[in-house]
Amino acid sequence: MPEKDPRSLVVLTFDSQLKAQEALLAFQRLQAEEVLLVHDAVFILRDQAGATRVVETVDTPPSSAAMSGGLWGALLGTLVAGPIGTVVGGAISAGLGALSAKLIDIGIPDATIKELEEAATPGSTSLALLLSHVREESLEKELERFRGAHLTQSTLAPDTVMRLRSALRKPAESDGER
Repeated sequence: MPEKDPRSLVVLTFDSQLKAQEALLAFQRLQAEEVLLVHDAVFILRDQAGATRVVETVDTPPSSAAMSGGLWGALLGTLVAGPIGTVVGGAISAGLGALSAKLIDIGIPDATIKELEEAATPGSTSLALLLSHVREESLEKELERFRGAHLTQSTLAPDTVMRLRSALRKPAESDGER
């Protein structure tokens, strides 16, 4: 019987966009080393003025899907039915591409991204990751490189969350003030 490994959401918040991008590179390296699988990664950026921007890495926006579908449909329509097929095939496949991109959310749910966007603090960048097959000890060790970041949300086991938060704490926070 195959083992089920449910996907887990992990949201890390950084004080700079560069650190968040470095963390994504680290997670991609961990995936290459078979420490975990990254199914989706989304950046939520909030500038000092409070404006937010979301950058998704997996979900295709409807406009991109419509353009891609339209081009393929136009090409196929031209081959099958000539000039009229170009117009009809392009229009139909563009509509279907946009609709499928809107309805099929293969990554982090849009509602979750909206919640994270609303909760983001000014001047921060959050990296939301949808992970599976996580080797927790290796992840904990890797996160020690990102001390000062915050694990703001996670669906991992509570004891794992505590260990990851401890790995992210700055030394002064975990050892007490001296």
